[in-house]
Amino acid sequence: MPHLRHAGEDVQENSLRWGLNMASTTVIKTTIEPYVCHWLAAQYPGHIFKERDIFGFKYDAVSEDGSIVGEILCNRPKTRTGNENTGGVRKALQNVSGLKQSPGNCKKIMVFTDVEFMELIRRRASRFGIESISMMVCKLPPKLESLLTDMLDRASREQRAAGE
Repeated sequence: MPHLRHAGEDVQENSLRWGLNMASTTVIKTTIEPYVCHWLAAQYPGHIFKERDIFGFKYDAVSEDGSIVGEILCNRPKTRTGNENTGGVRKALQNVSGLKQSPGNCKKIMVFTDVEFMELIRRRASRFGIESISMMVCKLPPKLESLLTDMLDRASREQRAAGE
């Protein structure tokens, strides 16, 4: 999903680059990410999280004082056809790189909606030295999980149809 962007980069351009349509990006940005930010506020009492430009990047979840920066990843580890989600992995590794570039005094987090995707990224990113990044899973309620699954399935079908 389009998460880590240089400040000012166009969301639609990023969506097309990662094989997503604007509808799927909108669902994530308007429904899933606000839920995860609310969940993060419960994990880090006293903080409110929102998408924000900071340190030259736009992060999905930044605390009001900038002491915590994070990325929200809504990918699955495999595509609908059973192949590894290479686009999602590539984007997640870019998120790791961006978080590593943020100042050392801020807490860096990656929040996943899929535990298997988190484990895949943890394995893939381990060679980059990810000790400074906390990885966690936000379990979505059934209604949001269903919405996300439907959206990911639809985006996958559209991407596959565009490639044929």
